[in-house]
Amino acid sequence: MKKTLPWLSLLIGIAFSTIIWKYISLPYDNTNLIIGEYSLKKINPINDSLRGIFFIFFPLFLYLIFYLKQNKELFSSKIFEKTETLPNKNITYLSTILIIFSILEFYSLDYNNFVSELDSHHEGTYLTAQLNVLSKNKFWSGTFFDYGFLGNSIGLFFNIFFDDYSIGIQRFGFKVLILINKIFLILICRKIVICLSKENRKEFLFLIFTLSSLSLASFYEDITPIHSRIFLFLIFTFLVFNVICSEKNNLIIKLLIGSFSVISIIFYWDIGTYINVLLFISLIYLLVVKRFKDFYQISLGIFLSWIIFTILVPTNEFKDLIDQYIFIINISDYLIGMEYPEPFSNKSTRHTKALLLIILAGVLLINFIFNKDKKESLQSKFLLFFLFASSIIFFKSGLMRSDTPHIKYTSGIYTLLIFFFISYYFVNYTNNIKIFNKFFIFFKNRNFFLIISSLICFLVILKNNYSNLIYIFDTEKNFQKITKIQDNKFLSKNYLDFLNFYKDLIQNEKCVQQFTDDNAIPYLVNKPTCTKYFSHAHVIQNWTEDNFINELESIKPNYIVYSSEINWFKDRKNAPNADKYILDNYYLFKDLSPWIIYKKN
Repeated sequence: MKKTLPWLSLLIGIAFSTIIWKYISLPYDNTNLIIGEYSLKKINPINDSLRGIFFIFFPLFLYLIFYLKQNKELFSSKIFEKTETLPNKNITYLSTILIIFSILEFYSLDYNNFVSELDSHHEGTYLTAQLNVLSKNKFWSGTFFDYGFLGNSIGLFFNIFFDDYSIGIQRFGFKVLILINKIFLILICRKIVICLSKENRKEFLFLIFTLSSLSLASFYEDITPIHSRIFLFLIFTFLVFNVICSEKNNLIIKLLIGSFSVISIIFYWDIGTYINVLLFISLIYLLVVKRFKDFYQISLGIFLSWIIFTILVPTNEFKDLIDQYIFIINISDYLIGMEYPEPFSNKSTRHTKALLLIILAGVLLINFIFNKDKKESLQSKFLLFFLFASSIIFFKSGLMRSDTPHIKYTSGIYTLLIFFFISYYFVNYTNNIKIFNKFFIFFKNRNFFLIISSLICFLVILKNNYSNLIYIFDTEKNFQKITKIQDNKFLSKNYLDFLNFYKDLIQNEKCVQQFTDDNAIPYLVNKPTCTKYFSHAHVIQNWTEDNFINELESIKPNYIVYSSEINWFKDRKNAPNADKYILDNYYLFKDLSPWIIYKKN
């Protein structure tokens, strides 16, 4: 009965958190004018975050209290004592094998499979943003970025290699980012396993854990738990883990970690914010364990990177960056937020499952950290705590925009953590089974072990591509299936008909402007937007609306695409004055339903 108390308290905590969920409610801000689901239902956007945090941490707190009470001797068993970890050549060899097979998977993809109709809203967000950057020769002062400057302009990196940019090249670029994710997942898994104190069968733990984790980053799905945008976090995490698990004084790596405070914000508004929070957590850990030199060197990296950035970037650009960051942080919840369903309620299966899996990861982490029998290193405990903290921080996006894609997008990190614990306890369990002990004797020979491991990696990683391995021998031709394909191959006939008409109409115009959520239009006609607001969603009353009107009045474009196939994302009532200005100064010129074009009076 005594051993069941922590689990019983956990269940009681979950039940109580479910009951109290709807009672965690802050007053709605009636001064808010942004129209979205939160405003329509008069919901304070902070509610979902508070509810999610309480639902996760209250049961975990009860579990921890009873777990520690049940094991009173824990604090005298030096569970937070630092222990030395040793390098493992077999794991290094295995890492190389896994990276090689991941690269082979990338090269053996049939890129014909990625030629499909353009998502003109989401993909257009990238396509038009970078067109503006190249055409206007400005950064934040010329374009209002949705994800962030480099995040929206990720195609600029691939423009360097291809000396071109297209829909196909952009899609190819996202596959490259997934490959980067896979490589850094392997390196992160390696660091976690090497950082463990126990030497028992680390190679098998690493192999099981890493192969499971690689399934989270898929080339074949548009929505995957370890998605393309998370590559920056994985690189940052790998660098942090290198410092945590090593006593060597590598000044360059520490300065680089500190520079991620700036780099991450330049890339993505949201992920940059999350990385800065995790950077702060890492610094706190270094202070607690008295690694003051590491603390000072990373802090120096933060300080120097911001100083250099503010010196290099013109004052007006830096001001626009800050303004855009404040805007995105403040309006996103109200604009695109969706109320997170009450756990165990109707149609909340995926949402409840996500919360319960995070709690499960927390329980497994508590058992790992406070189990006196495991005697694992303090460093490894922090690495896993770091991932758990990351999973909750990233889940903020799922709590805010609680549709199925965002729930899946934010599931990667806590699933990675669960995969580790399953692998860890499975390998530990096999230590006491004679059949497994006899089986592992065969693998003491390194060459035999690596051959078998290579075969396993081949079968698992390339399972979808056996018939495509021939593409490896002519990669250029395979890549050209998507990188050299014309943009019109991604467009429907109706869209092409509209574009052909519109291109003829604005052939003498220097810029174009749309007042819809079809963000790809400027890119597809190869003209920058007349205002910095290429995304209609960023024109908000009392925030950016006046500036949009001023820019529109200054440039005076002759034509505006007022309506299109995609008008669902943004309520026009969020910019009533901008809408009125267009209707007062422009008249209906052409109805090519669903595209409607207005012309200046």
